[in-house]
Amino acid sequence: MYNFNINIKKTDRKKTVSFQVERGLVKVLVPRHLDKIKLNKIIKSKSKWIKNKLSKVDEILPSRKKDYVSGEDFMYLGKHYKLKIVKGKKYNIKLSDKYLTITIKSHTKDDKIKRILKNWYFESADKYLKETTSELSLKHDLDFKSVKVRNYRSRWGSCSSMGSIFYNWKIIMAPKKIIRYVVLHELAHTKIHNHSPKFWSYLKSIYEDIEYPKTWLIKHKNILEI
Repeated sequence: MYNFNINIKKTDRKKTVSFQVERGLVKVLVPRHLDKIKLNKIIKSKSKWIKNKLSKVDEILPSRKKDYVSGEDFMYLGKHYKLKIVKGKKYNIKLSDKYLTITIKSHTKDDKIKRILKNWYFESADKYLKETTSELSLKHDLDFKSVKVRNYRSRWGSCSSMGSIFYNWKIIMAPKKIIRYVVLHELAHTKIHNHSPKFWSYLKSIYEDIEYPKTWLIKHKNILEI
């Protein structure tokens, strides 16, 4: 019936239909009570958007396993830094002009280095995203309840009906303008808690070029890793 791979899942937790395109597969979450005729009409109305998303799959940069050795590349706020590992008496991380320097004890294994890096990224994301959310909420007169950082697999942020905002810690690797889009996207949900045309229209009023960050996040999602 459809000229693309689609996986439809009915659930009691959804009030509206939501779409997600990942690895060439269209995932659709729908309210259990929605009948087949209405669902088909909704999917048909989204077919252009779906095909556009699928066409961008080939542009996604491939993931690559990191090596926790000096010279490896890591991103922070959109800039690339070379990892520099030095030996010392206690663990520490320092960001400089070109290097992300991590001090480790002798015989520290890779999994320990990875945990130290992740903790540093997590704490940095928590601080930066709380400050940015507060700043932009005041600028656009949008109220939120709280900000927390989480380890999401396939989303950059979410906003509860009570105004609690959650971010994927990995977004701290993206450029500031991309992070700003994610923050404004979630703040906009404190005003309009869906992805209706009204929501996108409002988001465009506070972040003009919303297509660029959406495309950037799709293309770079595999390299925002440690």
